Order: sequence, then C-alpha cells, then structure tokens
Amino acid sequence: MFLLTDPCLRPAALSPDECTRLIALFDASPDTGAGLLSGGNQTDTRICDTLWMDDTRETGWLFVRLAELVAEVNRENYHFDLEEFRESAQILKYTAPVVASGGTSAAGRYDTHVDIGAGGHSATRKLSLSIQLSPTGDYTGGGLQIGDNAEIWSAPREPGTAILFPSFVRHSVAPLASGTRYALVAWVHGPAFR
Repeated sequence: MFLLTDPCLRPAALSPDECTRLIALFDASPDTGAGLLSGGNQTDTRICDTLWMDDTRETGWLFVRLAELVAEVNRENYHFDLEEFRESAQILKYTAPVVASGGTSAAGRYDTHVDIGAGGHSATRKLSLSIQLSPTGDYTGGGLQIGDNAEIWSAPREPGTAILFPSFVRHSVAPLASGTRYALVAWVHGPAFR
C-alpha cells in the first residue's frame, strides 16, 4: 500500500552519459557557491558546493525530462495540485574531509531537514526531486536518507536514479567518508496544502 509520505523511485531517469554531462557542467562552471541555500543564504546545516541551473539552451532538455518525470509520478502516486518549477534546479557536489596544514575540512553533508519553508518560493514547494549523478564507486558515505529516526529509507546509488517525495518529508544526506558525490535536486511548486 502506497502512503503519501513514501518516496517514489525511478531508475534510469537519466542515462549515464547525461549524468556525466551534468557533472562536467558543474565542474566547468565558475558560478558554484559553498553551502548556499535559496536566496543565497549561507548555512552550516549543508556542506557542499552548489550550482543553480536555469532553463537555458544548454539545459532545456533536462527541464523537459524533469517535467515529464514529475507529471508521471504525481499522476500515479501523489495527486498533488502542482503548477511549476519556481526555482532553478541545483547540482550539488559533496566532498569527503580533506586533511591540510590548518586541520581537517568538514565532510560534505546535509543535516535532517524538510524542503518546504516558511517564506518565499520554499513556502510553495510540494514535491522534491533528487537524482543521483555520481557512479556508485566514486564515494562512500553520503547517502540520501528519507524519513525520521523511527523509519529511515536509504536511496539507491545507481547513477540516473530519481527519487521523488513530498517536500514536507524529513530527509538528509549522510556525511561523506571518501570521494565525491554529485546530485541534481529540484522542487515542484503549487498552491498551499489544505
């Protein structure tokens, strides 16, 4: 029986080549920021580098694919009143701790949180989407976990796998132990839940 708080899994939402293209886009961009949230806010609950991606000629194919994926999953499972992507998608890059002369850097992670917020665009987020981009052997730790302490579901790590879940569901990214993990995230917006 499907529950409204259950995540939906879509293997092969992106091909391995498409995942590689998105990672290359991130690595080639001068516009990445460390730990920035919506509105450019700095936080210590998320330690990663971020690239905000707009719907452009180069990325238009991705936004078409995401819209089709969201429509299918919502029609089959959630039946939310959805309207649009009001925010740019993000590519996130989590890295393992690095030992340097000044000490050890913090492990890439995102502490437990919900995506729906109190103001701005985050207040109208209804469905969250995360797509694994990195090959499974590129990192250890750093898994996407959905749910609360009573019941946590760990997302699969195969590149191109999409996970969709309601934006009010608690989730986290565990600290990275080694390597680098890339993921694509986006949110679909609509009128307030009633």
